Amino acid sequence: MEKIKIIIITPSYRVQNLPKIFQSINFDYIFKWLIIYDGSKISPNFKQFQGNQKIVELVYKSLEGEIQGNAQRNKGLDYLSKNFSDQNIFVYFLDDDNIINPNFYKLLSEIKINHFYTFDQQRNRYVFCGENPKVYHIDLGMFLFDFKLVSNIRFRLDKYEADGMYVEECCNTDIKKHIYVPKIYNYYNYLGRNLLRRSYYRLFWFIRHFFSNKLKLFKIIKQKKP
Repeated sequence: MEKIKIIIITPSYRVQNLPKIFQSINFDYIFKWLIIYDGSKISPNFKQFQGNQKIVELVYKSLEGEIQGNAQRNKGLDYLSKNFSDQNIFVYFLDDDNIINPNFYKLLSEIKINHFYTFDQQRNRYVFCGENPKVYHIDLGMFLFDFKLVSNIRFRLDKYEADGMYVEECCNTDIKKHIYVPKIYNYYNYLGRNLLRRSYYRLFWFIRHFFSNKLKLFKIIKQKKP
């Protein structure tokens, strides 16, 4: 059977964050990183990673009335349909205010075709549970999926909550193919925090995990609704 290929899709206008995101991506696991720049803020000819065969850079300018980000994600999905429809592709959406959680790569060694995967997200002081793949109960960064199962589904362009709606619509095509992995594989808004705040929360979670795993003094609480 053909090897599963992981493609990351990132809609972007905060291009200053991309080098940090790049550093978090292990291309031994990732087949392609697809960046779709917001053409209302970025030059049509903008390129930041020219010459890197693992990175595809596109520009899409949202039309009037379209919510930015969703239109760029759809552009990325259209690109996959055109170029990789005959391959075993899994898709992961990574926003440009985030980095890859290093534990995410552990999941990639376990996935199987014909499935949707959701998992937990580390927020500031709690863990957002990914068990319920429904709008308002899931974040797009907590979702990894076999593209061929839902290659025809696209994001709503008129809804700010379109990310959760997209996850729900995908999983509802066959909820039996949804697998919840009760582990933290995603950060929330990591690059949206300043350096001091990021350092504080990294220390906070290190201490919390140490005591919960080693001394069993604290239990990490998972919250199912933010």
